Amino acid sequence: MPSSIPISGCRTTKIYCRPGCPPGRRTKPENRVYFSSEAEAKAMGYRACKVCRPDVPRSETFLLSEYQSPVGPYLLAGSRWGVVGIKSGSRSQRYIERWKKEAISLKFDPDANGELKQQLDAYFTGELHRFTLPLDLRGTPFQRMVWDVLNTIPWGKAMSYGQVANDLGRPKAARAVGRAVGTNPVAIVVPCHRVLGSDHSLTGYGGGLDIKTALLRLEKIAYKK
Repeated sequence: MPSSIPISGCRTTKIYCRPGCPPGRRTKPENRVYFSSEAEAKAMGYRACKVCRPDVPRSETFLLSEYQSPVGPYLLAGSRWGVVGIKSGSRSQRYIERWKKEAISLKFDPDANGELKQQLDAYFTGELHRFTLPLDLRGTPFQRMVWDVLNTIPWGKAMSYGQVANDLGRPKAARAVGRAVGTNPVAIVVPCHRVLGSDHSLTGYGGGLDIKTALLRLEKIAYKK
């Protein structure tokens, strides 16, 4: 049965991978292409990676743990390929229900996601400005392209939705960008809090504007109320 997991490929090698596959992560951004499924990748002439073997059906387990941050509690989720979810307490149950519907096994382990917790600790103390964790980002091809751009925004800087759209070569897609930013599954590490209105005004944030404001202040990013 074809996989329903979003697939990424490399234009130069014509190989497609599962999310978070180590060789796939080394693909240069300009060579990366996204597919909604394995079937779509095959239809475009791509072949399966021999490392992550996306053509081999397998069950999945996410390791879940809690993280108490200075801005409130978070649910952390990791797959075998990387960080798959960082959700504030108010939104975590929604993702748990979604993963269950996708037949993903969930294992709560207070000791799981240790490296992620260490890097989050360093971020909140101001010692870490860029996360260096493997990510397993799952979404539509457009969403993942938007999240790729978010990952280029450096600590202490901000972009507008229009600027993100321009970086994608789709200057009229600011509203679609906004929706994709709002569905970012990996808060903080994929810094959707660094996206502001065109006049640097605060805009919506899945975890709540109080959290967004706290993160902006931590990074000393100017904004308008």
